[in-house]
Amino acid sequence: MTPPSSKAADAMTRRRLLQAAAVMGAGAALPFAAAGCADDSAGEGGVRNVVLIILDSVRPDFVGAYGSRRVLTPHIDALASKGLRFNRAFPEALVTVPARRSIYTGQRIFPYRDFEPRADLGVSPGWAPIDDLDRTVVKVLKDAGYRTVQVTDNPPVGFSQSYRPFRLSWDTWVSIEGRVGTRNPPETVSDREVRRWLPRELWDNDRYVNGMKKNLANTGYGRDEEQSDAARVFGEARNQLDALARGDQPFVLTIDSFDPHEPWSPTQEYIDLYGDPDYDGSDIGVVQYGDAGYLSTDELRRARACYAASTTQTDRWLGHFMDRFYELGLESDTAIVLLSDHGFLLGERGWVGKIPNELHPEMAQVPFIVVHPDGKAAGEVSYHFASTHDVAPTVLSLLGVEAPRWMEGQDLAVILDGEQPPPRPWHYGGMFNRYFVRTDEWVLLGDNLGGNRKLYDLALDPNEIRNVEPANRKVGEELYRQLIAETGKLPYYDADDLERKIAADRERVGWKDPQRN
Repeated sequence: MTPPSSKAADAMTRRRLLQAAAVMGAGAALPFAAAGCADDSAGEGGVRNVVLIILDSVRPDFVGAYGSRRVLTPHIDALASKGLRFNRAFPEALVTVPARRSIYTGQRIFPYRDFEPRADLGVSPGWAPIDDLDRTVVKVLKDAGYRTVQVTDNPPVGFSQSYRPFRLSWDTWVSIEGRVGTRNPPETVSDREVRRWLPRELWDNDRYVNGMKKNLANTGYGRDEEQSDAARVFGEARNQLDALARGDQPFVLTIDSFDPHEPWSPTQEYIDLYGDPDYDGSDIGVVQYGDAGYLSTDELRRARACYAASTTQTDRWLGHFMDRFYELGLESDTAIVLLSDHGFLLGERGWVGKIPNELHPEMAQVPFIVVHPDGKAAGEVSYHFASTHDVAPTVLSLLGVEAPRWMEGQDLAVILDGEQPPPRPWHYGGMFNRYFVRTDEWVLLGDNLGGNRKLYDLALDPNEIRNVEPANRKVGEELYRQLIAETGKLPYYDADDLERKIAADRERVGWKDPQRN
């Protein structure tokens, strides 16, 4: 396994360097290329296959390649060194389900029009199935002769009834139990053990106690990382990769790992990399979304440590998959695309969780990396606004397959050849009833009714801390006018109305939280 990068090492004490070496293992910094050349059936530029990797809830500032000097992600960093890194990637639709609709269709999903809540997907606008299966990247790939395979533990996409038709549209789809299902009885986790993973404020909250018990029982009790969701997702992905490599058909393998999404339950070795050795409180495996004030300063620091630990643990199992990828010699004709769907607030601006009115980089920016087998643009950085709806046309372009006109995203693969996609001087997206607009100079946040506007001057305030909208109303008005000119009137959904609708739908269908679909 890859050791820590030199930048990360500079920021760590000798004790933590020794811990990191024990956790990550000692191996070559990068796997060396196997001999061989692209198959005659490869697409443009020698690309025959694509591996698409989606990691949930990864913040760029917790990734070494994006400048983190504290968090160890050597395998993501290795991919970044071999590929093109996008430093301004903002999903146009947040969070989990809207982002994947954007990825799989190549279309803009925000704003979320005509939304009706479904029993198995929830009340958040945009959480809807993919109804037109003829307009997905999967259909285009299959029509072009590619084998399509997905491995995931993502609860709504991998297990909900609403997404069953989409799952069946793939040649092979493997859903990994863990976040959904019962691998081991939750009763095998004691109350004392579960309290180790909860903030004190949540010790008597049945929702969080029961959820954490289930998570611990399903994922190795925080002691056996081989039973973690990431280990089993990437382990099954290795199995699928073996089968695909033996076949004659070009393929697109998608790996959608829900880790490092909370609940977090990394093993102690990883927590020790980031946690205060003198801390004697609970490890924080989950937080209640909202105001961070209920967490003590020590608990909030521990939550950040557990998130970092989970990110590093996930990176390690990505590394196991990549080891097999190189052993099979697939780097000679297979492109890799890696990205996340959203971030997570860990105390920034006084919030924890996924908060729609805080669409700042901690919440709304993601890592996005494209690796070409010929080493094109290796180690380079693009500041083009990249987004989730660009994934499908980019994957198709890498394979030399023409993207259909109904795809609205851009082909980012042209940057690998020194060209540029059409200019995107501003970018927009949103979550629930909130939007963001980004330019080189400004960030505008607000609600879909046109109120609650906040404006940030990136030249003077790159961390987006000071709202300068009152002193720059004309700038905010112009950005909002530009947004409405592009999207039309934005829909706004009443939360109480959505709750009534979903309650009625769940009663109608006799819905219960599914364990397996």
